Amino acid sequence: MDSIKSYTIIVDSIKTDSIKRDSIRVDSFKTIVAQQGDGIYKILRENGYPAKDYYNKFLELNRAKIKEYDNLILGETYLLPILEIKTEPNPNIYSKDSIKRNPDLMYADTVYDDQLKGAIIYLISGHGGPDPGAVAIVDGNTLCEDEYAYDICLRIAMCVEEHGGKAYMIINDPNDGLRDDKYLKVDYDEYCWPDLEIPRDQNLRLKQRADAVNDIYEKNDSVKYQRVIEIHLDSRLSSSTVDVFFYYFPGSKKGKLTAETIQNVFVEKYAKYQPNRRYTGTVGERSLLVMKKVLPPEVFMELGNIQNENDRKRVLDPENRLAIAKWITEGLINDYAKEE
Repeated sequence: MDSIKSYTIIVDSIKTDSIKRDSIRVDSFKTIVAQQGDGIYKILRENGYPAKDYYNKFLELNRAKIKEYDNLILGETYLLPILEIKTEPNPNIYSKDSIKRNPDLMYADTVYDDQLKGAIIYLISGHGGPDPGAVAIVDGNTLCEDEYAYDICLRIAMCVEEHGGKAYMIINDPNDGLRDDKYLKVDYDEYCWPDLEIPRDQNLRLKQRADAVNDIYEKNDSVKYQRVIEIHLDSRLSSSTVDVFFYYFPGSKKGKLTAETIQNVFVEKYAKYQPNRRYTGTVGERSLLVMKKVLPPEVFMELGNIQNENDRKRVLDPENRLAIAKWITEGLINDYAKEE
């Protein structure tokens, strides 16, 4: 939809003061010993911290005792950050350009129209936390599926809110906003809504995402139009070029219609912008765990083969990531109009 307007992204960064380890007075911090099953999010939540706000502070305090993938050492003693008492900020100290014009918006800067007013869109970026998903090495840079899927989901959330809808990011990262980099930095600190540590076990991880969607859905069961969008990248032989594929749960009429409506937008855009290239992406059924368990209809999308040079252009260029988000949003707008 060419009418979808461009936007300026304001990212609130979480700043952590640098700490010289030899100057820390251990007796000024509370400590905790890591037990079996403990992770950073779990420890923070159980000790009264907003986990996503204090995750990086915990890391900074305990850097020497953190293993790969931000895992803790069983039996090790860790420092807990000082819990800050926050007061309401004085809006006069901010410039008008440093705050959102609409405080109800989480991801967009403003609302341009109401084409998705009343709609709720749940966005699940594939993998995350201890699982980076598909991995490729390009010019010495490590590319991880979860980072690019997350960035595209954030862009979809922006577009959905710009058109009056409500977006829920089921997977979040405490310090990664929208990034216009080609190579996105890899980290392992993503969490599941609202602030749950992502398990290493795949089935537990997938069930956690479905439960998060269903918890929100049950609080909004009167809302007529709710959809789940799940974003992934494939990993195949480097010679395999893969167009964007769409999947819905077997027997889901609404899921099928949403998938077909979004795919139609991709067909139209490819015909317009790449007229000499035939689009081969299809819509099909898949019985995946998250799709099986979520209450709203879901569309699962594979955006391409991360090992293939041509497919990578689809996600390495931030303008392409934005285009994908716009096309998906246009498809949702078209689908929403059919249901009204």
